[in-house]
Amino acid sequence: MNNVQFHIGEVVANNTTYEYSVEKNFEIRVITYTDFYNRQEILAIPYDNNIKKIPAVGEHVLLICGLSQENVKDSIYPQWYYASSFSVNSDVNDNKLSEYVKSDTEITGSINLTSKQVSWLQPFSGDLMFEGRYGQSLRFSSTTKQQYSNPPKWTGQTDGDPIIILSNGRKFEDNYVVENIHEDASSLYLTSTQKIPILLGDKNNRNPLSCYAPTESSYERSQFIGVADRIILKAKTDIAVIDSPRGIVLNTTGEVKIGNDEANISLVHGDVLLNILQKILNQLSQPIQCGSAQGTFINRTNLSTAQNELQNLLNSKYFITKDTY
Repeated sequence: MNNVQFHIGEVVANNTTYEYSVEKNFEIRVITYTDFYNRQEILAIPYDNNIKKIPAVGEHVLLICGLSQENVKDSIYPQWYYASSFSVNSDVNDNKLSEYVKSDTEITGSINLTSKQVSWLQPFSGDLMFEGRYGQSLRFSSTTKQQYSNPPKWTGQTDGDPIIILSNGRKFEDNYVVENIHEDASSLYLTSTQKIPILLGDKNNRNPLSCYAPTESSYERSQFIGVADRIILKAKTDIAVIDSPRGIVLNTTGEVKIGNDEANISLVHGDVLLNILQKILNQLSQPIQCGSAQGTFINRTNLSTAQNELQNLLNSKYFITKDTY
């Protein structure tokens, strides 16, 4: 090739789009319109195989002509590559024109993106953001003291302290939006020094932390926070470990099941069991009245041993909350 070639093209649906191919995986069919009098239909593959933004039918992409290599050794040939689609409508979800070019090989069944309304994320100075078409986002951000009309939900002391937020399923608003740990369908926060002020425990008074100060919303060191309607952590072939030097809290207003979800054998309250056993041993230690005669057990060794071992019944590290009957 004597010179580098560029085109702007419009993606058209066809029956080979995205079908698996060892050499041309994620290939799309595009009609160029750089020259309106000489349009051509070409096939293109992703410019970058590590980061892909799959264009929808009707969206426009930048096309670059480069080289590709055949299976035959030392054989190369020209190949068209497509880069990211243009923000024609300045929309997160749908950036195709209302009328798009149709290919002779077009088939029906393209996705209707216009049925999904998605809000832009509010950008903050220095942010790196990845936003999906359907309300997902990954934000690499930081603590910022700049003033915004729609400020971040997190707070911190020092500008530039990093935070990463993975969010899925946001409520649509006709404006920029900021991730909301309570309202988003599911989210994951990796903080450094930020406070996250609206965790569930504080917002609806559902078992907020009290003994382990500071509370969820006032903690200012690094946190790993995951929030969703249901959370499942499952190891495939080895153990699952929760390890903490300070404490582990299982916090629920419902039931705690150990073993499986059909577990129905109640755990005992240690202090209640201790009180019952102590009363039984005290009773067994009393003299036995039989008519006018009194006596005791001939051998009190087991009784004395049980009395001593009873002092070790209560664990000093593991605790449960009593049921409120």
